[in-house]
Amino acid sequence: MRPKGRIRSLHSLERRIENEARAEAQRQARRVPWLTLLEYRKRHIEWEAFTLWVHAIEESEHRAPGWLCRMVEGSCPCIKLTRGTKLWKCMDTWKQETIFAKPNREGWMRGVSFFAVRELAYARTWAYWGYCEQQWSVRRPASYPSLEEWKSAADHCPDEVLDSSGLREERKELVKAARRGGSERLERAVGTYLEIDALAHWLRPILDARMPLPGGLRDEIKNRYPFLEVCDELHRDQMWDCLKNSHFQEALAEKWFDAVVYTAELHPRRVKVIDYFSLYWTGHWPRSKPALYPSFELWRHEAEGYTPDGCDPQPDSSVLPAG
Repeated sequence: MRPKGRIRSLHSLERRIENEARAEAQRQARRVPWLTLLEYRKRHIEWEAFTLWVHAIEESEHRAPGWLCRMVEGSCPCIKLTRGTKLWKCMDTWKQETIFAKPNREGWMRGVSFFAVRELAYARTWAYWGYCEQQWSVRRPASYPSLEEWKSAADHCPDEVLDSSGLREERKELVKAARRGGSERLERAVGTYLEIDALAHWLRPILDARMPLPGGLRDEIKNRYPFLEVCDELHRDQMWDCLKNSHFQEALAEKWFDAVVYTAELHPRRVKVIDYFSLYWTGHWPRSKPALYPSFELWRHEAEGYTPDGCDPQPDSSVLPAG
């Protein structure tokens, strides 16, 4: 096989493996309430930042300094530090047995980890960790940043750090876009995107069927979005464009809207809505009795709590394990 053919074959294999891993992660995630998934994803990213900070210091020192071991022991109760095993590896084992014991025990850990490592916050931290390891291997610092200082620096790492990382080009640009938006504005925009996206899926069957909107739906849309012109010829693409231009002017002007879309499409709340729409709603909406169309809030509540047939749902956990 010629080199170009081998490269194409390798890329095809990588895509297939990626698709298979994604399908399994999605299958596992479908069983779990979206709020539980979201909390565990956040924990995965937070604990990975802690582990990477320890990893960078340990590699720079060629050992685990006593102060670092004491800090890890204070943060990871009953952790087993094994002679000959890297401190950060001991942390990985401890995390899986404690912080992530529930998803590991119940068989949905991949539904957490697969998507957590694709979050932009994870990518940013990973890029900064690689930069620190490279810099500290050349010149060991006189003192190391605290964990909080290191995480803050990772959150604001400059373009040259991202550009020199091993991230894919599109991921680098998304991380830069997210930084331009800032964490608070990005979080608010993602929340707005999720609501509009859910609204679009709620209305999609009746809009695609070109059926007149019942009076109750018209009133609900008008109350929620007074500026939106609601008529029988309303098209979902027109509606989406109008809502996007109204709610995301800042993100579009400052060029961080792509980060909003990427983050929202990874969000477990949206995944639940997509599942409900594609696996249930398209075949069960009241086509013959549009007056029975549910309100948006009722529909969204049903969608976000949906578990497809054949998936054993996991109970929602209002109290998660400490860590």
